[in-house]
Amino acid sequence: MSISNQELVSPAAKSGLTLGLIGIIITLLIYFINAKLLANIWVGVAILIISLSLVVYFGITFRKQVGGYLSFKQAFIYSLVLLLVAGLVGQTFNYLLFNVIDSDLTELVTNAALENTEAMMEKFNVPDEEIDKALEKTEAQMANQYKLGGVMKAYMYSIIIYAIISLITGAIIKRKNPEEVI
Repeated sequence: MSISNQELVSPAAKSGLTLGLIGIIITLLIYFINAKLLANIWVGVAILIISLSLVVYFGITFRKQVGGYLSFKQAFIYSLVLLLVAGLVGQTFNYLLFNVIDSDLTELVTNAALENTEAMMEKFNVPDEEIDKALEKTEAQMANQYKLGGVMKAYMYSIIIYAIISLITGAIIKRKNPEEVI
C-alpha cells in the first residue's frame, strides 16, 4: 500500500500538535509544583523518555491505521514531522511562559541551574576555579536562552536532534510488508 505525502504528513502534524500540547501540560504542572524543577536534569530526562515513548506510540498507531505496514522512510518522515511540530509548539510556549506569562522565571531557572551545576561539580571534587568558570559559562548561556533569538537558535539546533531521534524511532515504527517485492 502506497501512502501519499499528504496521508503521511497531516496525521504526523496532528500527532505533533498533540505531543506539543502534552508537553505544555507537563511544563505547566512542573511550573506550578516547583518552577525550579524546570532546571533539573532528571526532570528533563523523564520528559524526554515520555516524549520518545509517545512518538513511538503515535507512530505504531498510525502504522496500524494505514494497514499495518510502513517503510523506514515513511516512519522516519512521520516521526520527523511529528517532532518538528511538537518542538515548534513547545518552543513557542516556552517563549511565552518565560517572556510574557512570568518574566521573572528566567532568573529563577537560571539560579536553579547554577545551583545544580555547582552542587554536581562539588560532588565530583572539581577545583573551585573550574567551578567558577563553569558557572560563568552556564550563566552566559542561560541569559539569552529564553529570548526570541535564543528560542529560535535552540529550535534550529533541535532539528538535527529531531532527525537523529527520527532515525531511531523510524527504525522502531517501521514494518515491512512481506508481500512487497524487494
